[in-house]
Amino acid sequence: MVEQASPVKDGARGTSATGSPASAPKSAPKNRIVFIDIGRGLGALLVFYSHIAHPWVMAKGENAPYISFIEALTSDPMHMSKQGIGQIAVPFFFLVSGYVVTPIALKQGQGRFAVNRFIRVYAPMLFVVLLTTLMLVVNLHPPSTGQSQQLTPLTVLTNTALVNYLIFPQVVLVPVAWTMIVEVLFYLLLMAVLPALRRWPWLGIALELTFIFVVMMSRSQLNASYSLFAVNVSYLPAMLLGQIIWATTTKKIPLWTGGVFTGVAWSLYVLADIINVGRIDSSYNLSLAFAVLCFMMGYFAEPKLRQWKFWTSMSERSYSLYLLHMLVSFVVLQLLRPILPFPIAAIIAIGAVFGVVELSYRFVERPSHTLARKLSHRAPAREPAAEEPPAPPPEPQLARAGKPSPPAPADGTSNGGQRRPPPRHRRGPVPVPGEVTVEMPRIRRRSVPDETQTDVTPVVDERRSIAGRLDAPRHARRVTPKR
Repeated sequence: MVEQASPVKDGARGTSATGSPASAPKSAPKNRIVFIDIGRGLGALLVFYSHIAHPWVMAKGENAPYISFIEALTSDPMHMSKQGIGQIAVPFFFLVSGYVVTPIALKQGQGRFAVNRFIRVYAPMLFVVLLTTLMLVVNLHPPSTGQSQQLTPLTVLTNTALVNYLIFPQVVLVPVAWTMIVEVLFYLLLMAVLPALRRWPWLGIALELTFIFVVMMSRSQLNASYSLFAVNVSYLPAMLLGQIIWATTTKKIPLWTGGVFTGVAWSLYVLADIINVGRIDSSYNLSLAFAVLCFMMGYFAEPKLRQWKFWTSMSERSYSLYLLHMLVSFVVLQLLRPILPFPIAAIIAIGAVFGVVELSYRFVERPSHTLARKLSHRAPAREPAAEEPPAPPPEPQLARAGKPSPPAPADGTSNGGQRRPPPRHRRGPVPVPGEVTVEMPRIRRRSVPDETQTDVTPVVDERRSIAGRLDAPRHARRVTPKR
């Protein structure tokens, strides 16, 4: 989803020990934001690991001491023992969305942005929902959140559209898709404030923060579905932090304004934890703080980072990997675990996940990106061709003495393509198109005795000014008496 190019800065160039440029060839220019590619790839892998370690290994009592060792160094010290270290990846994804998607929306406008995001989000989502439906039909037991997985045409439609997370009671077919409804809500909010954000960025961000606060504080005033809506809105401050970082670093808002907005967004995210809006443990604030730290470290390290094909590929497939890893791995482990030890079954499950992810990326996600770019592309407006008036006939020019005059262009311009203004010595009316007007040069005569008849040879140079001709050499205007 990263569509913003990153120019190569001077810091990326190598230098020798003496400070002169290194003799090694320069690296290829970057056309992507490298730290975002690395972050998205690592984030998807961390979520994959956490869903294997916690909902499968620990929940089912598998004997995997290496998993326990990793958890003792990562999840336990970070107070993430319920969801795992992959919990850091979710707020990082939200930060990336706020940082990257905001300038895309400003560039595309509301209509084109809506079409682009709709296709990018819902085409892979439709594929995953249909695949989950197939697993349920053949009784392969895909992963569940403990909520209902009732299959009806309505539940398939609501899960594809992600509105199932806003309807009480919930029917959840894809457990990991809850973050996508948060993304969709951010897109809708961004389109709503886009006119203000384009003209007054500070006002657009202030309106977004106000909306989040009002929804969170009124969560219990309406029905249960509105409470579910408020739970999803409570995660939007993480995306606004990414948006504020973008606005501050691009100087859309002053630094002090960015600091104030950052404090307000952070306070709203913490407030959701205080009033217990959809939080299941106390690790949400720490996860966001660590994600912001990693994001800023990557931002300042960007000039030194090189674009690697591995991280680019992982970033491009991170959405498919996020949606499919739990479904494919759990089904494969259920089939293989009774006959194979866990390490071998886990390796086969990991291979199956990346195989299905590659198929999804090549035949679903990448074609959807192409279609989204095609439909959201703004074709250049064509102006109606105006009928040009017929050009006036060229004016005949007198030949210079001894040399033929080059033909004048049809449009009345000189050889250099510029329209030559008429000389100051030309007087009289402007020639009417369709008539031929011949203007004779003015001839300077020298006074001679009356008894001698003279013949004056004119020298005309249309390219010289009047002052230049008056200062011409004496032999150019010599008078020869006739005998």
